[in-house]
Amino acid sequence: MRGWGEPYRASLELGLRQLARRRHLREAIVRLAVPMDPSRYLEIPWALRRLGAARGERVLDLASPKLFCVALARRGIRVTSVDQLSEEIEKWQGIARDEPNFELRVGDGRALPFADESFDHATSISVLEHVGGERGDEEALRELARCVRPGGRLALTLPHAPVAWAEDRSTSAYVDEGERDEEGRVFFQRWYDDEALDRLVGAIDSVELVERDVVRLSPNLNTAYVRTFPLLVPLGPFYGLLARERRGDDGDVVRLILARR
Repeated sequence: MRGWGEPYRASLELGLRQLARRRHLREAIVRLAVPMDPSRYLEIPWALRRLGAARGERVLDLASPKLFCVALARRGIRVTSVDQLSEEIEKWQGIARDEPNFELRVGDGRALPFADESFDHATSISVLEHVGGERGDEEALRELARCVRPGGRLALTLPHAPVAWAEDRSTSAYVDEGERDEEGRVFFQRWYDDEALDRLVGAIDSVELVERDVVRLSPNLNTAYVRTFPLLVPLGPFYGLLARERRGDDGDVVRLILARR
């Protein structure tokens, strides 16, 4: 893998800064102990590399890991990140208060508070799968596309599986919209196969697919990290050295570049 040094260093710098200030201590420890979760090594460097945003351009981000937004903003790109979790916005307004070119806003990705074509590009790293509602992912993608100028790019990542399915959990991990199944479980995320991806992208007339690839870590530290958490946390600083990127249909992350028509 390549390109992870930039966000990795940003994570360490943010953690050390908060320790020095004795603020947001829990997040500071996370930034130092696990600079990036395993799957982020497949997503963040790729998005930084493939988005193609130039210094001075405006990028609209929907709820991606804020470390990605900081790394993008440090390149001189003006980043506006929208997240429905007000506590997440408040926390990162403190953590990243010294970062130039970085604005944080509370908002629902299904109804973004921006004018048409008001951004040059858009990003959403491992987010659309969590948007609630039967077609919540389509609604959010349509809104992102609406806000991007013609010719702009959208960089997205989603979880990939051989067969599409919806994952439910006993408690809400993000926004609890009150919906429960017969067992009282709440929606967590969608997993996408090729058909589901075609359905998602095909539903948005204003974009066209430019690039799609399916990847995983080898060895698959992401799966091991999730299943054994927190046992692999001590390896957090070394994930980028212990694994390699592998492409193939058996991957668990799909990366998309879309172009705005």
